[in-house]
Amino acid sequence: MMIDHAREKFKSTFMPGRKLCIDESIVPFKGRLVMKQYLPKKRNRFGIKLFVLCDVKTGYIVDFIVYCGVETQVELLQNLGLTGSVVNELLKDYYYCNRELYVDNWYSSPRLFLHLHQRGTYACGTVKSNRKGMPSFERLKRGETAAYASPPLLALKWQDKKTVLMLSTFHDDKIVPSNSVDYSTGLPKLKPQCVVDYTGNMGSVDTSDMMTSTLGCIRKSKKWHKKLGFHVIDMFMLNAFFLFKIMKNNTNCSFADFQLSVIRQLIEKYKQPAIIQPSTSRGIIDPFRFLHQDSLQHFPVKIPNRKSQRCKICASKKKRSETRFMCRKCNVYLCVDPCATEYHKTTGKIEES
Repeated sequence: MMIDHAREKFKSTFMPGRKLCIDESIVPFKGRLVMKQYLPKKRNRFGIKLFVLCDVKTGYIVDFIVYCGVETQVELLQNLGLTGSVVNELLKDYYYCNRELYVDNWYSSPRLFLHLHQRGTYACGTVKSNRKGMPSFERLKRGETAAYASPPLLALKWQDKKTVLMLSTFHDDKIVPSNSVDYSTGLPKLKPQCVVDYTGNMGSVDTSDMMTSTLGCIRKSKKWHKKLGFHVIDMFMLNAFFLFKIMKNNTNCSFADFQLSVIRQLIEKYKQPAIIQPSTSRGIIDPFRFLHQDSLQHFPVKIPNRKSQRCKICASKKKRSETRFMCRKCNVYLCVDPCATEYHKTTGKIEES
């Protein structure tokens, strides 16, 4: 199966680094399909949902799972639910390596983070306030923070324009300057360390979607499996591009140039040689098909001023016919068919009646 082959190749070709992230991706499709999903915050809101594991540093797609409802190929763990089981399925080959995982509030829960911590994996992400095991926070003013710690878990609330709830197993409530600037003071904005790390490491999947959406090979189709198959091909191409940048240490190469280069190399490798059809049964090419250079000069061309003129042959036959073509060599106005052939079969001199 194409999906199983792609997952195996992605995992065996590249060993991810320390930081990983998991997020949803959408294969655009608006036709009738039982497992079609609606994600309003994604670039393509309707389509087939994928759970994607990415390496943060390179953007490489390490693994993915196609969401098929109750038939999703995931080992369901009762204490973690579907969301936690998806994370466990994607990460089970990378446990006990002290990696850092970043997820959004669809996956985050105290149970999942403890499950990962017991397997040597740290986690950080936004979290919903109604998750089981989350503490209740008081109302805060803008810029204030509140935190509760139960090692190894840290639950933090930060009041910005909106309320931000964070859950982490490797952060504290430290406040640090961020890359954004407060225009009222001209100084960097102060944010919790976990918020800064989450913002800087969580966009790999969305970046991959953006790159494949502009240069993807997906075409209009009523068949959902065709759309999914073309998207897998785009994922192969994108991963090859990331590996090329790593191996060649080429940061200036664009995805469009790399894709065009691959297409040209594939065409050169698999193109069929030109076959000349013989004119006889013995395979002997007819030498008379090649015209003399002088004959080519008599080919009909359009009249330069683009005005129609009377055909010389038709005029000699007392026919009222106009043409937009002429013989440049003979400087005679002629219809393309059959007057041009008839004129050049004769001596080229026709007596005008």
